[in-house]
Amino acid sequence: MDWVRSMIRWALVGVLFLVGCLAPWFFGTWEMWWFWPFTAVLAMGCVLAGIALFLGEGRFPSRAVWCLVLCLPFCVYILLRWWLGDVVYLDAERAVLLHLTGVFVAALVVFWLRDFQLPWLFWGLFGSLLAMAVYGILNHWVAESRHVLWAPRYEQYAGRATGPYFCPNHFAGAMELLIFMGLGLLLDRASCVRNRWMGGLAVVLGCMGAVMSLSRGSGLTLVVVFVLLMIVGFYQWPVSVRYGWRAVFVFGGLFVVISAIALAHGYRDRYVTYGGLRYVSSEQEEKVVAQVTTRLLRTSRGRMFTGAWLAWQTAPWLGTGPGMHRNLWPAFAHSGDGDREAGVWPSLVNDDFHSYEVHSDWLELLQEQGIVGTLLFLIGCIAVLVLFFRAFRRTAQHWKVHELDYLENPPEGFYLILAGFLSIGGMAVHSLGDFNLQMPGTVWMLAILVGLGIRASIAVD
Repeated sequence: MDWVRSMIRWALVGVLFLVGCLAPWFFGTWEMWWFWPFTAVLAMGCVLAGIALFLGEGRFPSRAVWCLVLCLPFCVYILLRWWLGDVVYLDAERAVLLHLTGVFVAALVVFWLRDFQLPWLFWGLFGSLLAMAVYGILNHWVAESRHVLWAPRYEQYAGRATGPYFCPNHFAGAMELLIFMGLGLLLDRASCVRNRWMGGLAVVLGCMGAVMSLSRGSGLTLVVVFVLLMIVGFYQWPVSVRYGWRAVFVFGGLFVVISAIALAHGYRDRYVTYGGLRYVSSEQEEKVVAQVTTRLLRTSRGRMFTGAWLAWQTAPWLGTGPGMHRNLWPAFAHSGDGDREAGVWPSLVNDDFHSYEVHSDWLELLQEQGIVGTLLFLIGCIAVLVLFFRAFRRTAQHWKVHELDYLENPPEGFYLILAGFLSIGGMAVHSLGDFNLQMPGTVWMLAILVGLGIRASIAVD
C-alpha cells in the first residue's frame, strides 16, 4: 500500500500545482468557464485527501487544528446563509465556494503534504509568479498590453500592464505576492546566495509589474507592508542588529519612493488626479473637506461603496446573503440622498453601469455576511495571525539561545513564515479598496502561501 500512499501524496501536490500555479494564468479563473473546471480539480483533491486519511496519511498538529476549528464557524455560517437564505443560487454558490476552497487549499498544505514537498510547492508558485511578471512586463513594453493572453483588453485600461488578468489592479495583487515571496528569501538567514539573488529578482520584477499596472492600491499596500516588514522581518537577528537593518531598509525605502515620484510620472499622476482632487479649492478648511468627500463619493468606487453600505443597512446583522451584491445593485445603486416620500430624486441614480463586485472585499463581506459573518471571519484570521506572531517570537528566542550553532546550520523555513504573514497583511490592506480576493486564482495562491507559513510556524517549536 506504500505505492498507493505515495501516488496520492503526489496527486495532491499536483492538485495544488494546478490551482495555484496554472489557474491564475486563465484570467485569474474569474470567468465561470474557468472557475468550475478548477473547482472540479479541487473536488477531486478532496476525494483523494479523504482516501489518504483513510489510509493513515496526514498529520494534525494541535495548533493547526485549532486554527482550522476557529475557521469552521464562518464556513458553516456561509453554508447556512446559502441554503436557508433568500439568495440567487448560482451566485451564492460561487461566493461560498470561493471561501471554502481557499480554506481547503490551505488545509491540504498544512495537514496532508510531507515536509520535503513544501519547497517543491513554494518554488513552483514562485516560478509561476516570476513568469507572470516577465510576461506582464514584456507584453506591456512590446505590445502595450493590447491583449490579455489571447483576448483583447478592456480599453479603459489602456496604458496599464495587466499580465494574465483583465484588470491591472488584480495583476498588481499577484505581483505583491511575488514581492512577499522574494522578501522572504532575501531576509531569511538560512538562504544561500542563489536564493537571495532569486529573491532580489522577484522583488525587482514584482515592483516593476506593480508600478507598470499603475495600481494606486498596490502602491499604498506596499507602503503598509514595508512597515510590517520593519516590525517582523528581522527576528532572526540580535536586537542590536535589527535596528541597524531597519535603518538600512528605511533609507532604501525612502530612496525607492523618491525615485518613483521623480521618474514614474504616470503612476504619480494617478494619485494626484484621482477623482478630480486637483481641482479642489483651498479657501476654507471646512469647504476643502466637503469638496474632497463629494469628489471621492462621485468616483466609481465611491458610488459602489455607497450602494453596498445602503444594502448592508437593510440587514446589518446577517447581511444580504452570499453573492447578492450584484443582484441587489439596481435597488441600491443610488447615492442615498433622495427622499421617496417627498418625491426628491437622489443626486446620482447610477443607472449607467453595473457593479458586479464592490471594489472592497471587506465592505462586500460586511454587506453580504453582515456583522455576524464578518466577526466569524475575523476570528479565523486572528487565529492564524496569532500563530504567525508566536512563530516570530519563538524564532527570536531560538536564535538568541543557539546563535553559534545556527550561524553554521541555520534552521530553514523562516522565508515561508515571513512570506505567509506578509501575504495576509498585503491582501488585507489592498482589499480595502479592491476585490483581488474575488479572483479565485489569487485566493488559491494566497491560501498556498498561508498554508506554507502555518506549516513552518508549527515547525519552529
